[in-house]
Amino acid sequence: MFEEIGSVRNEADETSLQILALFRDSISEIRLKEPESVSAYFNPGYSTYLVVHTPLNIQYPEKRKEWNLRFSGDLGVSVVELVVAEAGSAYVRGLMAVNGSKIYAVLPFTAIDAEKAEKALFPEDRMGRVRAQVLPSVLPGVKGDIILDIGCGFGSLTMELAKQNPDSTVYGIDLHDSLTGQAQMNAEVLGVPNVEFRTGSAYALPFGAGSMDSATCFFMLHHLEDIKFALFEIRRVLKTGGQLTAVEPMEQHHHHGPQLSEAAWKELFENAGFDVEAESRAGAVVLRAVKRS
Repeated sequence: MFEEIGSVRNEADETSLQILALFRDSISEIRLKEPESVSAYFNPGYSTYLVVHTPLNIQYPEKRKEWNLRFSGDLGVSVVELVVAEAGSAYVRGLMAVNGSKIYAVLPFTAIDAEKAEKALFPEDRMGRVRAQVLPSVLPGVKGDIILDIGCGFGSLTMELAKQNPDSTVYGIDLHDSLTGQAQMNAEVLGVPNVEFRTGSAYALPFGAGSMDSATCFFMLHHLEDIKFALFEIRRVLKTGGQLTAVEPMEQHHHHGPQLSEAAWKELFENAGFDVEAESRAGAVVLRAVKRS
């Protein structure tokens, strides 16, 4: 029988952890009941640990049965990466537990474990592979003194934009406090000072007209019921000549939301007042749009 040795602090709740594959890059704090025991549990010789914790009160779809086995059974077990250990606490990446969860065990993940786990990779969906193929070549092209990332989720891409534009101010916006709160915690722990996360809707962005040099939407627009309305709102906050960079799944590679071709996406942007160039890459369409005067 496990005894509680600590607890979890993050901004995650059951809503935000519905998108578990995105949360795995987020930061959580493990607060130990005996602060002096941090060095006993987290040894500088290891970078990765197995953490046993309170399970999630979520049942994922059948195609995600491994998630249910690992995180939603009698106990949750996460493979985490140590970010930093301090007096009384350790900050880790990849802890699949909600705020306030109990910690029951922390064990080093050794080379022997890694050999056995070589084929037990974290389940990745098809769109995850598309993102990994497309986005690294898109992000460096986003420039501007003030940049807005719409639909930021847990902020991984927003922070990457901030790192690539260290003299810029980068804002991330999403619909749920649990997402933006966790994203802000990630940025603070990782030391990304030029990023700020706010909660808001793509239909009513909390920024003034003409206040943004650039905006980004990564695999977000197809989730909206009224894409054109959102594009007009994005156009409102962009300066004249400001650029919107969007990446969306191609119709044959995604079955959620509208099934739009490259030509259809381009037409949507043009009707919303943008001059746009579109390019197909690895199951996605990359749209680079400039606000018309």
